[in-house]
Amino acid sequence: MAKFLQPDNILTHTIGSQKLVVHQKIIPDGMRAPRNVAAWVPKGSPMKPGRLLGGDGEPRGICVHNTNDIVVARGTNAAEQYTRATFNGNMAGVVVHYYVWRNEIWQNLRLNEQGWHGGDGQTRRDGRRPGQRIGGNLDTIAIESIGSHAETTRVTALLCAWLCQEFNFDPTLDLWQHFDFSRKICPQYIRPHWASFVQTVVGYAGGAQPSETVVLSTPNCLSEHIVVRGDTMWALAKTHLGCPLRWDEIAALNPDVVPERMQIGTRLHMPERRAA
Repeated sequence: MAKFLQPDNILTHTIGSQKLVVHQKIIPDGMRAPRNVAAWVPKGSPMKPGRLLGGDGEPRGICVHNTNDIVVARGTNAAEQYTRATFNGNMAGVVVHYYVWRNEIWQNLRLNEQGWHGGDGQTRRDGRRPGQRIGGNLDTIAIESIGSHAETTRVTALLCAWLCQEFNFDPTLDLWQHFDFSRKICPQYIRPHWASFVQTVVGYAGGAQPSETVVLSTPNCLSEHIVVRGDTMWALAKTHLGCPLRWDEIAALNPDVVPERMQIGTRLHMPERRAA
């Protein structure tokens, strides 16, 4: 039977009238990889970068990710299990600040230290602020939102709002998708309604109550397709999903696209292909 982790600290953060309970289990500074975990984490090397965010310990933004939901043993939850997998060297070198599952939050890194999550190494790109250069790994606090459940997305938005208040971030400028740094289709569940998610964070950061905000939940979205001449949702469902009758799932993920009048160049979110 798996031995569940116990947090070293339990923190309570207040955002408006709501509270976030964070189970803090920080990866120790001296922790070493028990085996070859990733190309950048060979056996015996540190399990985290060991560098300060931004070079001075000041984060420049928040990077939002989605990872898949998982089935866990009774008595635990997915956020604890992802944290445990990180400590055991089973996350292929990925190290993030937070895992969120429903109302469970586990913190793995201090908020002044870098993680490995952006897929952009030690590079920076143009930011949204004048003269800004920003990197996913180098400068942002990483949140892995587990699965597509609406409560997970809501708590992720609350956590983003709390971080925005703590670091004086503007949600419209300082919230980033993993996609922005690596072009990976991530956060795969939040990305299709990103504008709504950002406005939810804006509302929470400004003191809005849950009833005043709406965070939509979407089916699994794992890839994108750019419409070319001759495409139909029926044909795309047959090619990408293995069954033309699943065209309505593509339509549901793309509510602004009229199936009968798809324009060449339109970017479509595609559902996951289920096993036969």
